[in-house]
This record gives sequence, C-alpha cells and structure tokens, in this order.
Amino acid sequence: MRKSLQNKILISLFAAGSIGMYYFANTAAAADFNAPGDGSTVNGNYSNVYGNGNAITIKDGVIEEIYGVGTDQNYNNVASGGNITINNGTIKSVYGGYSTDYNAIKNYTTINNGSITGTVYGGFSSQADASYNHIIIDEGTVQAVEGGHAGYKGNANNNTVTIINSTITGANGGSLYGGKSFKSEANNNTVNISGGTVNCKVAGGWGSAGASSNTVNISGGTINTSNDNPGIYGGHSSTNNANENIVNISGGTINVNIYGGFTAGSGTTNENAITISNSAIISNSKLFGGNKSDSTGNTLTIDGWSGSTLSIQNFSDINFNNIKWQNGGTVLNITKNDKANALANTKLNYDNVTLTGGAELTTGNSMTLIAGQNLGIDVNNVNSTGNFTAGVSIEGTGTTEVASDGNSIKYTLTKVKHLDQINLVAENRAVAAAFVNQGTDLISDSLDTLSRDGNYGVKTFAAVHGNRSKYDVNSDLKINGWSTIVGVGNAAEFADGDEFSWGVFYENGSGNYRTYNEFNNEFFRGDGSLVYNGGGIAARYENAHGVYTEGSLRAGMLKSEMDNALRDGSGNYYGYDSESAYYGAHIGVGKIISLSDSSDLDVYGKFFHTYTEGDSFTVAKDKFEFDSITSDRLRIGARVTTNKANAFSTYYGLAYEYEFNGDADMRAQNLKAPTQSLQGSSYMAEVGFNYQPTPDSPWSFDLNMRGYAGEREGASFNVQATYTF
Repeated sequence: MRKSLQNKILISLFAAGSIGMYYFANTAAAADFNAPGDGSTVNGNYSNVYGNGNAITIKDGVIEEIYGVGTDQNYNNVASGGNITINNGTIKSVYGGYSTDYNAIKNYTTINNGSITGTVYGGFSSQADASYNHIIIDEGTVQAVEGGHAGYKGNANNNTVTIINSTITGANGGSLYGGKSFKSEANNNTVNISGGTVNCKVAGGWGSAGASSNTVNISGGTINTSNDNPGIYGGHSSTNNANENIVNISGGTINVNIYGGFTAGSGTTNENAITISNSAIISNSKLFGGNKSDSTGNTLTIDGWSGSTLSIQNFSDINFNNIKWQNGGTVLNITKNDKANALANTKLNYDNVTLTGGAELTTGNSMTLIAGQNLGIDVNNVNSTGNFTAGVSIEGTGTTEVASDGNSIKYTLTKVKHLDQINLVAENRAVAAAFVNQGTDLISDSLDTLSRDGNYGVKTFAAVHGNRSKYDVNSDLKINGWSTIVGVGNAAEFADGDEFSWGVFYENGSGNYRTYNEFNNEFFRGDGSLVYNGGGIAARYENAHGVYTEGSLRAGMLKSEMDNALRDGSGNYYGYDSESAYYGAHIGVGKIISLSDSSDLDVYGKFFHTYTEGDSFTVAKDKFEFDSITSDRLRIGARVTTNKANAFSTYYGLAYEYEFNGDADMRAQNLKAPTQSLQGSSYMAEVGFNYQPTPDSPWSFDLNMRGYAGEREGASFNVQATYTF
C-alpha cells in the first residue's frame, strides 16, 4: 500500500511537470506578432506582440509580452502613441510604450478582462522620462501596475492609472504606482481606484529623489494589508522630499495605513492633504499627514463623513466640513492612538462649518467632533465659538467645549435660524400664483370679445396675452410671460333682445424671470421659469337693458423651476422643481350704458378666486413645504367705447383692484419662513382697438394694451381673434 501511494505521487508529479514543460515549450516556441496596421486584432499564442505604434486589440490567447510601441531590444527612439486594448487572455507583461534611451510618453493601455501575471507599464524608459501615460484596468487581474516607469536617469510625471472592479494581486512584491522613478522624481501622477481588491502598496508617485503633487483617489474597493503592503501613499520618496501630495478617500474599505507623504530619507513631508468623505471605512487604518514628526502644513479634512480610525498623527490642521449631524453622536472617533499627545500641535477648524442638509437642528443639541485617548488637544488650537450653515436653509452659532483631559471636543448649538436666502423660494411661490391669476383676466377678456361683434352662432376664439410685471413681495420680482387661450363656444340672441354666450377653452401660460440672492455676503443670479396648463368653461348673459352677468370655472397644473436659486456652505448651487394643481372661478356683473349712437360706457365689478394647492420637495436634503395659496381679487372699473359703427372701434378704461389674500407660506426644515403676500391695491389703465371688416363679417379682431401700478406694476397686451360660423 505504501509503495503504491509513492508511485501515485511520482506519477502525479511527472504529469504536472510534463504539463508545465508543455506550456513553457508551447509559449516559448510561439512566433512573434507584428501589427501590420492600425486596428489589428490578436487571437492566439505568441511570444511577443508588437503594436509598432498602431492600435491593437488582444482578443484571447497566451502571450509572453506585449509592446504597444517599441521593444526591449535596444529601441533607441521615443516610445509614444502605443494603444493597447486587452479583452481577454493570459499575459506575462504589458508595455504601452518601451524605450531604452528615450522618453516613453503618451501611451494608452486598457484592460477589460484577462489575467496579467506580471506588471502592466503605461510607459517604460530605462534611461529617460516616462510621462503622460494612461492605464485603465476594468474587470482584470494584474500582479502589479506602474503608469510610468523611469529607470536610471528620467522622471515619471503626469501619468494616470485607473482601477475599476479589478484585482491587483501584489504577488512577488508587486505594487500599484501612478508613476515610479528608480533614481529621480515622480511628480503629478494619479491613481484612481473605484472598486475591486488591491493587495499591494499604493502610491500616487514613487520617486527615489522626490515625490510631490501626486494624487490617490479611492471611491470603492478594498485595500488589504500584507507583508508587502504597509500602506497608501500620496507620494513616496526613498531619499528626498514627499510634499504637496493628496489622498482622497470617499468610499471603499481601507485596511492599511494612509500617508499623505512618506520619505525614507532625510527629506520633508510637508503640505500634504488627506480627505475622508462619504462612505469610506477606515477603522483599521492610521492616518499620517507625513511620516516625519516635524512635518508642517499637512491637513486632514473630514467631509460629510463620520466613523472611526486607529490613529491620527502629524497634521497641522483638521478641518470639519459638511458634518452629518447626529445629536449626541461623534464625528471622528480615534480608537487606538499610539502616540503621546498626538494632536497637541494640531489646529481644529470648524468656524463657518457646514453641516449636511436634512438635519433636524434645535438649540441645545450637541455633537462630539473628535474623541480618543491621549490626544493632548490644546484649547488654544480650538475656537471657542463657531458659526455654521446646514444645507441651504439653516444657519446659526455654536460653542465648543474641550474636555479637561484634552481627549475630546463637544460642539453645542446656541442659535438656529433660517438663512435669509430661502426667502426667495417663498417669493417665487407667490409670484407663480400671481402668474396663474393673470389667466383669469384673459378668460374675462375673451367673454367680452365673444359678445362684442354682434354675430351669433358657433364661434371659435383664440387670444395671446403678453406681459411684463413686477410684484411687490418682500423682494420685487419681475416676470416676463405669455398666456394663450383657445376655445369654441356659441352666442345666441333671444326674442326679447337678451343675449347669451358661452365657451369651453384650453389655456396655457409660460413665463421666466431672474432672481438675485445672497449667501455669506456673496451675490449670485438664478433663473426661473413658470408653466401652467389647464382648461375650463365660461359664460355671459346680457339682458336687453345692457345689464350682464358673467362667470367662469377653470382648473389645471402649475409647474415652476429654478436654477441656481440657493447655495450651500460648500459653494454648491441648487435649483428645484415644484408642481401644484390650481382651481379658479370668477363672477362679474356690469351694465352697458349708451352715451350716443356711436359710443357707450361699461361699468363693471368682477371678483376673481384662485386656489393653488401646496407642494413639498427637497433641496440639498432640506425639506421645503409650500402651503396652499388662496387669492381673492375684486376689480371695479369702467370702459368707454367709441366709433362703434365703424370697422375700427376704440375703447379706453380705468380700474381699481384689491387683493384680499395672496399669502404664500412656506416651511424649510420645519422652520416657518417669512410670509410673502400679494395683498394690496393695484391700478389699471387700458386702451384697445377692435376691428371687424364688415358688419356681417365672421371675423373679429381685438388689440388691448394695459398699464399697472401699485402692488402689481408693469404692462401687458392682448391680441384676440374670433370667427363665427
């Protein structure tokens, strides 16, 4: 039995060795592929694939090495223009561009799938620069990545690596670098990670003689620790400075230490920045502005994030932006600080702090900004008071209390109120309701025109109303608008001389306006638009003595939109959409008095009622709630018509109008905003012309111009046509 087991093991080993020898012999014996032209597709086994500067696509196969442009056999020329796309296959190494003595620049490599058992280089130069190269890896498995690799003499600058839902194994000491210079500098390189798993060291730039102004952006994925992966570095230098590097972590799970800058030599690690935001998980990480304890100017920004981390060291400043408010909660919890008085020389900045929108804030609420052990927070590095803004609707003040042991800071709200900028939202709401009110005027005018031409029978009518008006709400708003009405109706005369006319109609209105708002003493302009669509029915009865009664019913939808209406503490601009149903009615009475054969006087009183339903919406997570608006207007006026017997007749009129209600009430984050009201008096003067080609012509045309003063100021004109069948 024992001898049989030994034989089986020997056979298995021999078989495995045979397979391995076959794989090696098969790939080693395979020919090279030289791209004959642009857009070549490779599908098969090759020792080397040479793009020769042409775009090549790897469909599948087993390949030793791929060169987009150049070769490792003494390619003494600039390696530029390499363009490699890998959709599948097993490949040892990939070079977007390769040169021995010249620059490797502006090469592009995209991996959509497949397995790279070695390293992917965007650009590789043994003796010169490797710059402006790009790598994208999406759904791939790769051992190591270097956007630009400069060997013994050159720099690796301005390279970009993007990792999407891929695995970087880090096998055999592999790393993920935006740019690497073996002897010189690596500056302005970028690494982006948005998903997948990375099991190796990550650095925006790794330069022996310096690494500055590099960036690492992580929005998703998992970064794991291992013997070969001690951390994430904005910039890493072996001997010199690692300054002004940036690490942004907005998502993913980070299980390694994070360094803004790191130098293994005598250089500096100053002016680096780390930002933690959104959903990032860093509970197993330590954060270092720089690895040198004498670093200066390093900044940690907590932006819309809360959670825990092991330790925070070597930062000059910690900024708290867009705090997610949770009464009694903690923004930053330091769980395993291993440095005595780690924050003794760190300034905590929260003056003019911005809180995220949607928070329910009340005076007396408090939140711990930072907490830990042996932090040594100096009260002199913390403001005792601080203003705050929350979303787009709330502002206030707070006070700070540093714990006696220097291990925590608590921020308590002392005043909570509305930002003045939200008044504009309520003002826009009032003006929107006023714009719908104007549609009732057009209905009343259409009834006048239907009964004026002396023709009876089925009628079609259409009117266009243009206006420019300013409404005296808390901040005057000017609106330019057009309203239209089209309908069909009938006019009839009875035996005793009484007349009755009616019509059903469709109405539409659209308007636009500009707004000017202020936030933190900065003025900005917004643009608004209004649209309403509806319909209704109207009727008018006039007896033989000239006494008439009229009325209408209408209903529809009002939609308002605003762009750049509001701003938050981070400088972001916001608009909003609102939609409400409206219902209206009007009733009027009047008497037409004959002054002569060619002129008469119309004395009237009309009452207009419009109801606009409420609405709610959110802006930057802040909830806005509109109450319904009721408008009740009474208009009393008189009109003189002359030249009635002519084809052209002229009329003049004056009217007084009073708005009894028109209050627009709004709440933002459950705090009531100041009421905006249309209540008040307005005055109107009008002149009009009516044209009917002949007394028996089915056509009638009317042109009307009006001017307004008082609560409503501005001018309007109507053009209307009627046809009787």
